[in-house]
Amino acid sequence: MWPLLAVYLWGGASLVWGWTPPQPLSLSRPVDLSSLAARSASPSPATTEGKVEKLGRAFKRQVRRLRERSGRLELVFLVDESSSVGQANFRSELRFVKKLLSDFPVVPTATRVALVTFSSKNNVVPRVDYISPATARARQQHKCALLGREIPAIGYRGGGTYTKGAFQQAAQILLHSRANASKVILLITDGYSNGGDPRPIAASLREFGVEIFTFGIWQGNIRELNDMASHPKEEHCYLLHSFAEFEALARRALHEDLPSGSYIQEDISYCSYLCEGSESCCDIMASCKCGTHTGQFECICEKGYYGKGLQHECTGWLAI
Repeated sequence: MWPLLAVYLWGGASLVWGWTPPQPLSLSRPVDLSSLAARSASPSPATTEGKVEKLGRAFKRQVRRLRERSGRLELVFLVDESSSVGQANFRSELRFVKKLLSDFPVVPTATRVALVTFSSKNNVVPRVDYISPATARARQQHKCALLGREIPAIGYRGGGTYTKGAFQQAAQILLHSRANASKVILLITDGYSNGGDPRPIAASLREFGVEIFTFGIWQGNIRELNDMASHPKEEHCYLLHSFAEFEALARRALHEDLPSGSYIQEDISYCSYLCEGSESCCDIMASCKCGTHTGQFECICEKGYYGKGLQHECTGWLAI
């Protein structure tokens, strides 16, 4: 099934092995574009908070549902870095990604993540890809590396809004998804796409079982964003008037207490920031590990010991 989708990755011919690409899926019920337009019209201060609260509740339900599948989940973020977004709002988009991942166990055996930034045709780049075949850095494909190093290192470049190319890149990445894994794409954009209609490939991805969420900020193309999103549309298409609203949505929808989760062994040097003036922060009976839920490096006492894990803070059970 997935190899058939490869026709879209390079602009494709109309037939591959006798297969005709599916047409964009029709909506299950008529869409009232006037109501969608009303959602994107400039709001009064009195209505803004109520709208964001409503959208936040809807999105929170969806995030909780995805968390229930986090044991075998592929998440692909498509992040607009066009010139209209600007550097400050681009950082807001990345903060949204980090906040969304707050309670997903990012590790090769559970939730795998890819992040693609896009602007002009020559600037569609997978900045993070934990889904495609493993590289020499596979051992560090976990939440601590993602939140602490990889996302903070992403720079802003500007350009156009080649949404079609972003979906093509997502399709190529998801060719490597695991069997029976849930596949999800989250598109964040503030403008009209250019360089080709992204809706046909979005429709094909949905037909192949990919769930698509779209977030349109300020001047997004209402019809296009709605058409690309999965059903039900009101649970998958979110239209915000500003990046301030976008951040408010994240605060309302994505605040959860973090469980401790599991840990992955890492080099002791990654825990050096936990104390001052010493490269050996962890106790001799502790090791440096990454929390796959928290995304933090921690000194963890070895089996048979308890304590905070820092120097001189691991005590053996036999010593008490």
